[in-house]
Amino acid sequence: MVWKWLGALVVFPLQMIYLVAKAAVGLVLPAKLRDLSRENVLITGGGRGIGRQLAREFAARGARKIVLWGRTEKCLKETTEEIRQMGTECHYFICDVGNREEVYQTAKAVREKVGDITILVNNAAVVHGRSLMDSDDDALLKSQHINTLGQFWTTKAFLPRMLELQNGHIVCLNSVLALSAIPGAIDYCTSKASAFAFMESLTLGLLDCPGVSATTVLPFHTSTEMFQGMRVRSVSRGRLPTPKSRRHPGPGRPWYALRALKFGNNPAAPWLWLCGLIPASASVGQRDAVGVGVLLLRAGGFDRVPVLHACGGALTPNPSQESGVLICGQRG
Repeated sequence: MVWKWLGALVVFPLQMIYLVAKAAVGLVLPAKLRDLSRENVLITGGGRGIGRQLAREFAARGARKIVLWGRTEKCLKETTEEIRQMGTECHYFICDVGNREEVYQTAKAVREKVGDITILVNNAAVVHGRSLMDSDDDALLKSQHINTLGQFWTTKAFLPRMLELQNGHIVCLNSVLALSAIPGAIDYCTSKASAFAFMESLTLGLLDCPGVSATTVLPFHTSTEMFQGMRVRSVSRGRLPTPKSRRHPGPGRPWYALRALKFGNNPAAPWLWLCGLIPASASVGQRDAVGVGVLLLRAGGFDRVPVLHACGGALTPNPSQESGVLICGQRG
């Protein structure tokens, strides 16, 4: 037993160095462009701002079909017409992602009318820009429902089918405020930090799921309606950068993909690059080494429980399965 622990102490740092070095090399190498000709893309908050720009870029990159979700029909119609003029089939659905039942019902309608969604872009968000004591309680709840819980509902609605097809990508348009909060937008910062943790956990759970992966994008404040009138000193002339699409990376990268989009001049880019240097696989190894995952499992009454298990089109725990993705990051 002693020799086993000594061996683990020697192997663990070497393994971490290897995984971090591998991730660092992957960050600087050109990303392989993904063929979108067979992909059906769904963008929440797709009627305006970043969502509209994403729809344009996916259409320009040859996406098979594009589906837009939002709450404002006028904006959705305008964006849909623009995408159709680009030669790409496009549909829109009015849906409030903060409403769980509405998400599930609309997702069913999408599958019946459009087909299976293979790329889900969780982009919908709201911001109230107030301190805690100045915030209305209902407004606080609304931001959490849309910015955070909405991603739970959309992912649960579409991920099971992606796992069955072994083809899918979950993308979260987050914000730099998930890692660097400001006092004047406590609802937004809190919801984005929660969404970041959600995606980190989801990414770890998908590491052993073939063909299905996740991407988190942390842009700086952009010149959209949400941040209209905002000024920052670190950007030229104090104006916010406008969103400019870059490219959609291929699936399967085990590290945090922060290169899916380029949003003008991002003052926080070097810091975010350092944060993203630690690969998800190294995170799993670190937690296993200290036994955190195992302790949490045993505290909950389990020895091993897969995080994701596709069964009958639903995500359900399967304690009897002897292999798969486990909460503690170990394979049976």
